[in-house]
Amino acid sequence: MVTGVVGKSCSGKDSAVRYLVRNGFHEINVDHLGHEALEVKKEELRAAFGDGIFTDGHVNRKILGPIVFSDAAKLETLNGITHPWMTEEVKRLIGEHENTCINAALLESMGLVPLCDEVLYVFAPLEMRTERALLRDGITREGFLKRDANQKNIGLTLLESGRRVITIINDKDEEYLYRQLSMYCDRLKSRGYING
Repeated sequence: MVTGVVGKSCSGKDSAVRYLVRNGFHEINVDHLGHEALEVKKEELRAAFGDGIFTDGHVNRKILGPIVFSDAAKLETLNGITHPWMTEEVKRLIGEHENTCINAALLESMGLVPLCDEVLYVFAPLEMRTERALLRDGITREGFLKRDANQKNIGLTLLESGRRVITIINDKDEEYLYRQLSMYCDRLKSRGYING
């Protein structure tokens, strides 16, 4: 069983994944794979972006980030170098575990939805996500809204994917979130996918 978990920043996606892991899933964290990809593909990145993105022989994300996120063509170059490796790693890791959840804000844009049997879309209203970001990340409201604008396409293509999409509403407390996830896991147990 492969469940994709997607949601915008501060929607509660990571909390949902932690619950699934406690209930029999193995997490594939695509963000972590992105960090690994910078190391694995560092010579290709050096050829594309030069030596200036390196500190002590490793790609410095604090240097690379502003370069690619201010230039769509450079972001496309970065993604073209790292995403194919990351996708192959996701496929490899799926093959190693019986029940897997793919934790990926980029689930759609990386083309990972077809690897999923089902997708959980974790939703929280913008104002609530903004307040969470201010508390959690120490970011300014303007900074968060800029980050959110870059995520406007998250969730847009899920219903066209042919996969079952379950929307998890995370606009109250953690208990409310977990109740919905418990119902999801109970359904999977009744279908024989995870042990209960």
